[in-house]
Formats: sequence, C-alpha cells, structure tokens
Amino acid sequence: MLKRICAGAVMAVLVVCGLRMASAAEETAQLPLAVRRMMVDYDKGLELLEKERYIDALAAFRRVLAAAETVKEQDALVLVSTAANNAGNILLMQGKLEEAEASYRQALKADPRHAMAMNNLGAALLKQGKISDAISAFSEAVKIDPQNGMALNNLASLLLRAGELERAAKTLSASLKLNPKNEQTWQMMAQLYHMSGQPEKQAGLWPLLVKTTDGSAEERLRLGTWYLHAEIYAQAETVFRELLAERPGWPEARLQLARARSMQGHDAEALKELRELVPLLPQEPGVRTDLAVLLLRAGEKEEAGVLALQAVKAFPKDAKGWFVLGRTQERKGETLEAEKSYVEAVKHDSSMVGAWTNLGILAAKRGDEKTALTCYVSAVQADPFDTEAQYNLGRALVISKQDHERGVRLLFSAAKGGGEAAERAKKFIADLETIAKDGDPGWKAADKRL
Repeated sequence: MLKRICAGAVMAVLVVCGLRMASAAEETAQLPLAVRRMMVDYDKGLELLEKERYIDALAAFRRVLAAAETVKEQDALVLVSTAANNAGNILLMQGKLEEAEASYRQALKADPRHAMAMNNLGAALLKQGKISDAISAFSEAVKIDPQNGMALNNLASLLLRAGELERAAKTLSASLKLNPKNEQTWQMMAQLYHMSGQPEKQAGLWPLLVKTTDGSAEERLRLGTWYLHAEIYAQAETVFRELLAERPGWPEARLQLARARSMQGHDAEALKELRELVPLLPQEPGVRTDLAVLLLRAGEKEEAGVLALQAVKAFPKDAKGWFVLGRTQERKGETLEAEKSYVEAVKHDSSMVGAWTNLGILAAKRGDEKTALTCYVSAVQADPFDTEAQYNLGRALVISKQDHERGVRLLFSAAKGGGEAAERAKKFIADLETIAKDGDPGWKAADKRL
C-alpha cells in the first residue's frame, strides 16, 4: 500500500491529504530491469517518508520520474503518477507551490484519472491564489471520482468562500449522501444557510450536527465554538447559553459566550467577563489575549501590553499571543519589538495571515521592498480569500512591476470583498492609469492592518 501523507489544511474546512491508496506492482522477472529499479527507488521513497526524511524521499521519487523517461510500460506509468503525486505533496508541504503544481500535473499526465492528484493540484493552485483554477481542479477531481468525499468537501469549501452558493449546496448534498455523518459537511451546510439568509434552516441543522458526535456538553461546546469561528454568532450564543443553563458557571462556556458577545459589539460586557475568567482558566492562553484585544480597542495600551506579555511568557508557543503582543507594541510605537513578535507568531503558525500582513507593512514602511513582497505572498498563501492580503500583494506587485497582470487580478478580487481594504483596492484600481504612466504611489504608503 502506498503511504498516505497529509500536506496540511489549506483552509479551516479544506483538508488536503496526499496519496490515494493503491497497491504497488510487485517486482517480477517479466518486468524490464528499468521498471524494477524504479520500484526499488519508489519503495525507498516510501520508507523515507515513514521516517519523515522528506528531502531524501523527494530525491527518491524524483529518481523514479527521471528513470521513467526511457520506459513505456503501463506499470511504469502507474509508478510515475504515484511518485509524482508523492513528490508534489512534499513540495506543497515545503511551500514550493509552483514545483508542487508541476509535479501534480506530471502525475496527471501519466494517469489522467488520478483523482487525488487532481485534488492536490487544486490545493497547490489555491495556495497560489488561483481560485478559479482551483475550483476547476476540485470539480474535475469529483468528476473523476464522485465518491471522493475529500474532493467534494474541498470543492464545497471553495464554492462557499467564492459565494457560489447554489453550486455549494449541490456539492454538499452529494457529500452528505456519501457520508451522512460527516461533521465537516454539516458545518459547511450550516454556513451555507447562514450565508443565504435562511436562519430557520440553519438552526434546524444543529441537532443533525450534534448527532455526528456523542452529544456530550464538551462536544456541543466544541461545535458551538466552530459556529463562532464561522461568524454564525446568534446560533453560537444560543448554544453557549444552553450549556451554561445545564452547567452554571462553566468557565469554558463563559469564555466562548464572552467571545460571542464581543464579536457582536458588546465589548463592555465581554471585558467584565474576561477579567473574571483570567484566574479561573490559568491554562487557557486565549483569555489574556482576548482581554488584551478588548483593552486595545478601548485605548488601554499599557494594560493590554502587560496581559499580552504575560500570555506569551506562560504560553511561548501560542501564535495568537505573539500576534496580539505585536499589535500592542505597534500601538505603542515599538516597531522593532512588534516585528519580532510577528515573526514568532508565524514561526508557530505559518497560516496566520494577519501576522504576515503586518510584517509586510512594517517592511514596506522601512523601505525593504523584497521582504514586504515575500510577506504579502505568504499572507495570500495563508488565506487566498483574505481581502487585505489580496490588496497588499496586488498593490505591491503593481508598484514593483514584478507581475502587473497578477497584481491587477488580485486588486479586482479585493475590490469585490468587504471592509476598508476593498475600498482601498477600488481607489487604487481607479489610479492604475496614472501609475502606468510612471506615477509611483510609493511602498512606504502601505496601509496598516491592526
């Protein structure tokens, strides 16, 4: 059996795993020597993967691909497809997105019916910000294998984020027919109804979602927290209040309720609750950081800084704590310290788009264009749909004249989003003609995201 390697989650609801499970052809005396040697290298690659020696495993798979250029047997084509897919997964994990894309395309050239390679191609395209191409790849993976629940959910996730709700609904229905107890699918269905303005249907899904678990209070708290992250605030608040009715004073439920209230604009109420929860949840890093964020909003920079510093000292691997500390340091004008904190944040969580964005902005303001561009690219890779990330990278690509076409595409995508970044993107698009005539808006005029 081929080893299954996960390349990590591209998005919260997009699970991208590596290899399809298939039996490798046995070495037989009838096979050409070149094919048998390819098999030896392939097996060696799997062994190295098992030991997490990814660089050596990649070299082994590449030897398979190099040897295949002189072999025409069908068994060789199977090896090429699986080896190229494995190599692509390693490259994707290393952040070498264009190389990963090329490797997946090589896998599909050898075996156009390799559904998992097509699914993984979609992941590589998405991380490069090629959203429409990624949707096409996930769609093709589903056509190749309609029973591939991973590809169905990956496609549904992208369709939801792209606002293609009708297609998302059909895709989610197909996924639920395949696996009616898939928690991730029910969550996306709830998000679909929330986005389409159907609160009754959305609320009606809650019992079905709970049935995917053992129904315990802890599991309902976890599911309610997902609703909170998905910005389904009313349903999340209802869940937390029901849990507190069952377990009065439950600190974990109080924390989530405070977050829900804060996200709906009730900062004073949340602030009071979080202050009370700090001594009750000493092992929960989010209490201090959430409280620090609210204090920042209230203009209490010094107290926010103290809390954020306490959080990272107590939980040095908590990326959110470092990010919030960086925000407090920026507000106090301590830009060098803030940059160090953001670097710590992305070291512990490379998908933290806000930290990458702020690192890029700080680099741009000091005139370090190369670092700024690198950080903006990382922000878009962390979340290709983030409006602020799209705007900053698009603007940087246009100003630097490195990739005008992609820059403009990102700016138009950002302009379709919401918030201040979308408005800035619209204004920048309006000024493109002036910029094209050598008008330079300047790197140091980058907008700050806090």
